[in-house]
Order: sequence, then structure tokens, then C-alpha cells
Amino acid sequence: MSSIDVTINQLNQAAATIFVVVLIINFALGAVGLILNVLVFSRSALRREPCSLYFLSSTCYDLFVIFLITPVRILSNAYNINGALYNLSICKIESFTFYVTRVISIWLIVLACIDRYLHSSSSERIRRLSSLKSAKISIGIISIIVLILYCHMLVYYGIAYVSNQFGSITPQCISQKGIYRTFLGFWHLAVSSLCPSFLMLLFGFLTLNNVRQRRQLVQRVGENRSIRRTDSQLLHMLAAQVLVIIIATLPFCVYELYSSFTSSFTKSTLELAQENLANQITGVVTYFAHSSSFYLYTLTGSIFRKEVRKIFGRCRHCHQNHVHTMDGSQHRIPVLQTTRQIITASNAPT
Repeated sequence: MSSIDVTINQLNQAAATIFVVVLIINFALGAVGLILNVLVFSRSALRREPCSLYFLSSTCYDLFVIFLITPVRILSNAYNINGALYNLSICKIESFTFYVTRVISIWLIVLACIDRYLHSSSSERIRRLSSLKSAKISIGIISIIVLILYCHMLVYYGIAYVSNQFGSITPQCISQKGIYRTFLGFWHLAVSSLCPSFLMLLFGFLTLNNVRQRRQLVQRVGENRSIRRTDSQLLHMLAAQVLVIIIATLPFCVYELYSSFTSSFTKSTLELAQENLANQITGVVTYFAHSSSFYLYTLTGSIFRKEVRKIFGRCRHCHQNHVHTMDGSQHRIPVLQTTRQIITASNAPT
């Protein structure tokens, strides 16, 4: 075996290992973190905030990514189990669903950035646009828009036989070769990375400008300090999420654009292996945009940490309120009932 063959095998082995290992890490992080996200953002302290509703909705889409897309990718890459390679309908629906779900999740964070800008405005008329009703309408509209923007995939995606990283001809569920593949590369780069990143940064700077202006004004009558603190914490959480989304998604979109431009070129097996490694690394990194939100919110938002502690405290409290009877069964003693019994016993005549 020549040194080139050894290098090719090492590159392909490294690509497969990195992809599966990092996906498993993402699955473990996301499975725990996203469920806790749902519990925290459903609590009364946060669910009244439109920004929290955007976080919660994005988390629901991320749950789909972690619990459905991630296992499918692991089975496909580790065990070569993928029905999309042999059934055209599965190929089209799977590709369309996987793209749309991840893009909607990112655009919901864009809406959260816009909401923070509206909420921080010194104009009361603009601040009124930040409401739960507006958030619900916006979530529905952006979901429909993204579905429409990617509906062309249902037509132009199919099963084609192409050279894989080993130089063998195998079936792949990919877009049609030629103009459409180049278009899709540009389209996905713009819709899933460039436009969201630009809007996140734009409204982030506008929000900071609003915050500076409000600090220079006299404090409004009746303004609650706890409300201002909540707004500040949500802004910090949003900034961390935006930064991770930009870092995680941009390299993969750039690679897809490069791949679409060079799809008609004749490539050696070594070049295919190198591109496969780049594809797997940049592709798997994008999953951190969907699995890391809980940990980012915990690090950057004290109000979020407070709600997490309350959840764990309640779970521990419920566990402590269970007692074992003589027959080994468990019974829960309500705190109120126990307190009443103690008071009654203390007031009883001796």
C-alpha cells in the first residue's frame, strides 16, 4: 500500500470518527440541556417575556434536531443505515425537513434580537410592538416563510450515483448537479448564515445603542429595577447564543458554496478524502448551535440560573417528602398537611 493510500485511509477514518464522536457529544449535551430549557422558559418568571417565547420555540425545533436528525446522521455515518439513499420520497422529505428545521431555529433567535431592540426603545409606541401576541404571530410567519423558501428542495433533490471519499461510486441523496447546486449553495449560505448573522449583529448594536440612550435619560416613573435586570440578563443570554450560531454555521455554509462551485471538477481520491474531512468537521460543528443553548444561558444569565436552581430544589423537595412504610411502599406527605399536624400536636393539652 502506497503512502497516498495510507493518507487517504487515515483522512477517511479521522472524518468518520470525528463526526460520530462529536455528534454523540451533541446528543448528550442537547438531550439534557434542551429539556431543562423547556422547563425553565415555561416557568412564570420568564414565560411572560416575548424573548423567552422565542427561546422556547427555538428550543422546540432544536429538540427535533437533537432527537431525530442527530440519530439519523449517526446511523448513516457509523453504520451506513440511511433509507434516503434508496427511496426517492424519503430522500426529498428528509433533506427538506432537516434543512428547514435547523434554519427556523436560527431565525427564531433573529426574532429574539429584534424583540430586544423593540423592547429597549425609548419610544413607547415601538415598545408596544414587543408583546406575546406579536411573538406568536412572528413565530408562525417565519416558520411559513422558511418552508416556502426551501420548497424547491422537494423538486430538485434526488438520488444520484457519485464518487465517495474512497473513490467508489455510491448512491447519495443530493441536489441536482449544475446550476441548481450552485444556486442552493448561495441560497443556503444567505438564508441560514449570512442574513441571520447580519441581522443579529445589526439589531444587537441597535439594542446596545438604545440601552445607552436610556441610561442617559432620567429613570422613568414606575420603572421596576427587577424588570430592568431581567431585560439585561435576557440580552446577555441572547448575545452568547448569537455568537455561537455565527461561529458554528458560517464555516459549513462556506464549504457548501465551495463544493457547489467545484462539483463539476475531476478530483483525485486524495482530494475527495480531504474534502470529506472538511465537510464532516464543518458539518458536525453546526450542531453546537442547537445543543449548547442551555449551557450558554446558564453561564450568562443569573435569572436563568436562579430558575434552574428552583427546578432542582423542587425536585429535591418532592423527593424528601416521600416516606417508606413498613411494607416497603412509598407515600408522599404534603408539606402543608405535615405542618398542620405539628401545630396541632404542639397545641394539644398535656
